[in-house]
Amino acid sequence: MSGLPAAAADFDDPRRVYLALDEAADAVVECGGGRIRVVFADGARGLDRDRVLAWVRRAATAVTTYFGRFPVDDVGLLVIADGGDRVKTGTTFGFHGSAIRVIVGRDAGDDAFARDWVLTHEMVHLALPQMDERFLWLLEGSAVYVEPVARAMAGQIPAEAVWRDALSGMPKGEPEAGDRGLDFTPTWGRTYWGGAIFCLLADIAIRQQSEGRHSLRDAFTAINRASGGNTAYWSMEEIIATGDRATGTDALAELYAKMSAVPSPADLPALFAALGVRAEGGAILFDDSAPLAPIRRAITAN
Repeated sequence: MSGLPAAAADFDDPRRVYLALDEAADAVVECGGGRIRVVFADGARGLDRDRVLAWVRRAATAVTTYFGRFPVDDVGLLVIADGGDRVKTGTTFGFHGSAIRVIVGRDAGDDAFARDWVLTHEMVHLALPQMDERFLWLLEGSAVYVEPVARAMAGQIPAEAVWRDALSGMPKGEPEAGDRGLDFTPTWGRTYWGGAIFCLLADIAIRQQSEGRHSLRDAFTAINRASGGNTAYWSMEEIIATGDRATGTDALAELYAKMSAVPSPADLPALFAALGVRAEGGAILFDDSAPLAPIRRAITAN
């Protein structure tokens, strides 16, 4: 990668990302039937490559656990070294082949890589096709929802961490004064956490309607297999039809009709109580006698 600048800002333009990924890969990680071509921008001086590659495999394993295989056959991963001691940000692209750009602090240690959610989140984005901008809430919300679930299923984090995220984050996705439905309220909270609320409600509804035979995981997996992942472009109608057909329910169609054009708050306190999860004194406590506790347990079970 000689001649390529290492500054993160130099790769703000996706065309530069693809240009860099046209270079020979510095390493290849194979996982779940997928091939991840890792390129270290300008050599990514200061990064421990073995540590980075172990982190890549860890994220790929989580996503493979959730979807049953890696979501795409091939993806280029551009790793950019920057200051700091953590994984910073990532972005996924699909218009010229699947690609991920991720910025990593040179001083990131084992703990930082073990705690990281960014790369798993970006790899989840590989699974669903691209959609019109007003449906960004589903693409981001699905990544927010699936990322911790996938990591828990793979044994990388405890179930308590999944529900800690949900308890602290999902209230940010509830409609505020002046908000409309998810299709028409493109704020950060509604896009990321409102979309995650939709996914949780969909997961519960699918499990209830199918009497535990299916889940949102089955819907997303079917969409991934049928579309081929994030290089495709689908309508919301295709997403819903494929997901509902895979689960033998109309859960996605019903929930989208309810939440797409009107605010439709979820009453999260009542929902979490029904799931049997609460925060108390910094701890996450489970009530296995709650009516939806079996569904809560099933969501993070492998």
